[in-house]
Amino acid sequence: MLRPLLLLFVLAAAPILLVAQSEADRYTLPRRVMPLEEALIRLTEAGADLSYRPDQLPRVAVRVPGGTRNLERWLQILLRGTEFSYHRGAAGYLILLDPHLHGRSFNLYGTVTDAQSGERLIGASIQAVSAAAGTQTNEYGFYTLPVEGGRQSLRVTYVGYFPLEVEFVLRSDSLLNLPLQPNLELPQIIVTATDMVDPGSAKLETGTRIGHAEVAQLGGPGGEDDPLQLARLLPGVTSGSDGVGGIFIRGSEAGHNLILLDGVPVYSLSHAGGLLSMFSNQAIRRIDLYKDAVPARFGGRIGGVLDVHTRDGNLYENEFTLGTTLLSSQVAAEGPIREGESSFLLTGRYFWAGRLLRQFSESYKANRGRSGHTDYDVYDLNFKLNQRAGKRGRVYLSLFRGVDDYTNLSYMSDTLERRVVGQTVFENAQVTGRQEQSSWSTTVAALRYNHVFNDRTFGNFRLSYSNLDTESAVERYDSLVERSQPRLDEGFIYSGYYASGIKQFGLAFDGQYSAGPAGTFRFGIEANAHTFTPAMYSGKVALRTFINEFDRQDDGSHRPLQFTAYGSQEGLFRSIHYRLGLRASVWRNTGRSYPSLSPRLVFSGPITASSDWQASYDRSVQPVHLLNSFIIGMPSDLWVPATADIAPATAQQWSSKWRKQLRGWKLEAGAYYKRMRNLVTYAEGSQTSTNWSSNLSQGRGRAYGLETMVQRSRGKLRGWLSYTLARSQRTFGREINQGETFPFRYDRRHAINLLLIYQLGERTTLTGSWRFETGLAYSLSTEVVENPLDPVGPDLPIVERRNGFRLKPNHRLDLNLHTVLSKPDSKFTHAIDVGLYNTYNRRNPVYYETQLDYSVVDNQPVSTQNYFQIYVAPVLPSLSYQLTFGSGPPPDFGR
Repeated sequence: MLRPLLLLFVLAAAPILLVAQSEADRYTLPRRVMPLEEALIRLTEAGADLSYRPDQLPRVAVRVPGGTRNLERWLQILLRGTEFSYHRGAAGYLILLDPHLHGRSFNLYGTVTDAQSGERLIGASIQAVSAAAGTQTNEYGFYTLPVEGGRQSLRVTYVGYFPLEVEFVLRSDSLLNLPLQPNLELPQIIVTATDMVDPGSAKLETGTRIGHAEVAQLGGPGGEDDPLQLARLLPGVTSGSDGVGGIFIRGSEAGHNLILLDGVPVYSLSHAGGLLSMFSNQAIRRIDLYKDAVPARFGGRIGGVLDVHTRDGNLYENEFTLGTTLLSSQVAAEGPIREGESSFLLTGRYFWAGRLLRQFSESYKANRGRSGHTDYDVYDLNFKLNQRAGKRGRVYLSLFRGVDDYTNLSYMSDTLERRVVGQTVFENAQVTGRQEQSSWSTTVAALRYNHVFNDRTFGNFRLSYSNLDTESAVERYDSLVERSQPRLDEGFIYSGYYASGIKQFGLAFDGQYSAGPAGTFRFGIEANAHTFTPAMYSGKVALRTFINEFDRQDDGSHRPLQFTAYGSQEGLFRSIHYRLGLRASVWRNTGRSYPSLSPRLVFSGPITASSDWQASYDRSVQPVHLLNSFIIGMPSDLWVPATADIAPATAQQWSSKWRKQLRGWKLEAGAYYKRMRNLVTYAEGSQTSTNWSSNLSQGRGRAYGLETMVQRSRGKLRGWLSYTLARSQRTFGREINQGETFPFRYDRRHAINLLLIYQLGERTTLTGSWRFETGLAYSLSTEVVENPLDPVGPDLPIVERRNGFRLKPNHRLDLNLHTVLSKPDSKFTHAIDVGLYNTYNRRNPVYYETQLDYSVVDNQPVSTQNYFQIYVAPVLPSLSYQLTFGSGPPPDFGR
């Protein structure tokens, strides 16, 4: 009886004993934020059986909720979000580093954005501080970075933004989007290198970044902010006189450059024949310029690459910008459609100075005894939409339209008297006329979808459309007409018509895969359908006799197809950074296919802690050709495709460079050699047929040079000084220059560029730029003869040597004072620029024009051919004003 009662008592008392024991194991902590180590010490002092190494504990604060709990529950709360775990043993609880984190690698991935506008930042640097590993965001603002698990610290930097430091515990592959706050008071670095593999001493720098803010400090003609003005100050980049003709990179022609606007090829770069670019600085986020070490994702041209990215539009605040210069008026509007999810951007620019040009030209011509006028209408528009598509995708729609329409009419009549036998007086009318008309329009559209597939893979799908339509016509005549009867005693007439139409539809996919320590793999495929409709005619007839009847018929058009695939691997082998790429393409037109392979190699390694070297090899193929002629006195561009008779152009370039960093200074020296094949130009004396393919000659070229630069990007005085020693030559068959080698028209033996920016105050900078270049190589003829094979065609100029004459050296000084009138926290931003273009009034010749002057010798009219220089502009003031205002304060991201 006693034993059952005892058992019943034990069973009844057990819960009470367990509660008592549990109460004995419960511990109380106050509600407050305290260091982790302090919380553990309090538990230990209260009698908890805890073991840990204090030197291993992170110096972090934890939020203690307060109250009384058992030891295991407290450890779950305190160690949550750290790299530590606990283990219960015979001697109590042991706190140790989580063995499942350390030694394992996880992927961080996401985007880096502007915290105020939501714009994705291209080329932002992300560095894992403890691991000394890093990467950069790609052209879509995306990054992926392999990092060891556990507690990590990231540092994110971008020019013009406050650095961001983030500390976290990495337990798995994680999506981490990083917003950066703009630092409006920091002076901007003018240009920076791109494509950095990691922040070690040796890195790949294969491009130059030109940003919106940097361009705004430089100014331009009339006050126009033009990214190409800054590009032309870089070593290895040149242009025609005062920018006319576009840009020429390392001895290549303007048509050899690949121009991309949001990934879509653009066939015309400029307004006003190259004086201004078509890129409005209000719409541009940044431009990447590549002279060598071109990534495999770029192709189709044998020159440099200008990769232009437009802004996305503010995701959080409506902004409106109004601006004016001495040449144009601009407007920009942007803002959210759905806050944080979608936005729009609209910019427009109209060159109202064309209206004044007509009045000025009429007065100018009248003062010189001529009648006529000059008209020039220019405008461009940019429109962009972007919409978030789920958690991992975003859709972009971008449109561009730019139009130039130029007309120049000039007429002059003078009286010339002569006496013959019998003292009879004859009156002759000396009639000189000129009619020029040129128009070109560019339309670009792109629909893109970005998607983050997982922590390692990013992709961009693109549907694109590009269209260029150009027309140029000219008529010139110099005549001596007897008044008493309709008889032409002597005279000259010439006219020409050139037209080019290009349409390109494209479908493409670009992908990026991060293989962790093995590096990054870029890959893609692309298909393009083209339509070319080139046309040309020239002869010694009046323009009206054929231009009304001449048209580009379907039988003169070409519809080639192009298919492309590429892949590149970027990584680090010991101390050598590398990128190995291969681009494969097939071009098919007129029943002929041209397959091609283009390897791309670049290597970089350290020399010392502050210096490194880089070497690269590029092969590229160009299946489209740009024909340029000055035979009618004005540039006339004609884009034509590779056909069964005209092969694609090819180029190989070897280049190397040395770089050294010295306390805010950067020294750089490089050399290159470029070999080109299947270059195309007009054959001499054959531009008279509507069959343009019969007027061409194919040849070869080479370009080589040395480039040096000293750059300072810190302190109140920043900028660079560069010197380039270069040579560019061409060789064609005997039909051109008797088969002998001659200098390329834009061969610049010596080029010096100086850019200085002085920070006068927090919001004021003074910029000066000076450039000097060897004069253009020019074919100057002193005599013309009739073409015996085509009497109605243009006369043949007698030239001893092609491009054997040098124009005067080209040099110019520009000054610009840029001031932001408002404070950084103001809702309204005022900025004003004042300056001088061509400060010391240098008249750099573009080309020479000929004109017949008549006189009487032995009572007979005699004509003399005279030359006069055509130049762009004398000294001109520049002025621009810009006002930006928004609808409200920027969002608060926890500053």
